[in-house]
Amino acid sequence: MHKEALRHATNRGGLALAGLLVTASLLLAALNPAGNKSSSLVGGVHHCFIHAQDGIPLVEHLMNHVPPELKGHILFIKLDSSPRSDAPITYRTGTGAFQIRNMPPGPDGKPRYHVWLWHPAGERAEMAIYETWFWRETYRYFHEQAETALRDAGLNPAKELPTPDIDRDDLWLARIAQNDLRQRVQLAARETPSAAQVAGSVPELELQESPLKGSALDTHAAIATALVMFALFFTCVYLMPSLTCEERERGLLLAQALSPASPLEIVAAKFLFYPAFGILLATLLAGIHSPATLARPFFWLALLSLAVGSLGIGMTIASLARSQRTASMGALCYMLAVALLLLVCQQNNIAFLPYLSLEYHAPNILHATLTDQIRPEHWINLIVSAVLAVGWVAMAAILFRKRGWQ
Repeated sequence: MHKEALRHATNRGGLALAGLLVTASLLLAALNPAGNKSSSLVGGVHHCFIHAQDGIPLVEHLMNHVPPELKGHILFIKLDSSPRSDAPITYRTGTGAFQIRNMPPGPDGKPRYHVWLWHPAGERAEMAIYETWFWRETYRYFHEQAETALRDAGLNPAKELPTPDIDRDDLWLARIAQNDLRQRVQLAARETPSAAQVAGSVPELELQESPLKGSALDTHAAIATALVMFALFFTCVYLMPSLTCEERERGLLLAQALSPASPLEIVAAKFLFYPAFGILLATLLAGIHSPATLARPFFWLALLSLAVGSLGIGMTIASLARSQRTASMGALCYMLAVALLLLVCQQNNIAFLPYLSLEYHAPNILHATLTDQIRPEHWINLIVSAVLAVGWVAMAAILFRKRGWQ
């Protein structure tokens, strides 16, 4: 084990990458705290521009009613009102925009506005968080203006124009549309003999929405999960085969075989050192994200099974590879092949095949423990990953004994 530690200490590239992983985790924790969920809200559109011309009172209302989670993502910019105001505006990748322009007054002399929504092609859904905010505040503003006008005319706004509940959830627009349809049908049919029957053709709907418990993907925890997985796979699947094949090329592995150390001791040293180093690095990354995770026994069981399984994969690659270059390429090809396999199975609803991959269970159990949403199915993932880890270790031991020294 002392030899393995000295050998690893001379690998400056590996140490630099380990330091980079820790730095990335620290930056993730410092720049996007765990309590800030805005990154999971905005999705692929990280900024929304509000371009508006002067003289539009709605814009001031919008500026004063930006929710805290979107304050850093919504930018208000004055729209040029010169004769060249129709010049094209270029938006950066990953952004969307609302343009609010003045239009010539109508025949009644009332103001008119042109609201223009711009969204990335094929990513309309990513603008949902901005659209919900924009249309809710726009409706709120004009509803308040209508209440003031009714009050000045001597009418009772509460009776003539009841205020809808638009802050309860995101179904307010559907409620308004449904109530508007019912009122229009009732108004159209009030002079007919069968007014009640016609009005009853549009029933009253009670709308409600609720989040699914434990099904949301926490973006912050997902990034931390990826860092922990990468730490384990980098140490055991990429670094260990590369260094083992380098020892074989330089004759160090043969020298160890000729020393008083038994083959079991040589293999055991690798089995003890690399998982320990990977677990140490993964624990540091997970602890930076959520210190409470380190107090959960499920986390340590998951980390142990994944580390042992990763080492079995790495030792298998080291036994099959003939050179350090082949080992590095083999590790990369293995990870790419598994990623493609999981992607194909997910896209084609192939249910059984992914269960045979350790990389399928790893993100499920790590994300569950980082978010403290451990359910019975995650224990099944842990048991299956432990079985796969034992299988990989057994295969690695057999291959290393047969051809690991060659």
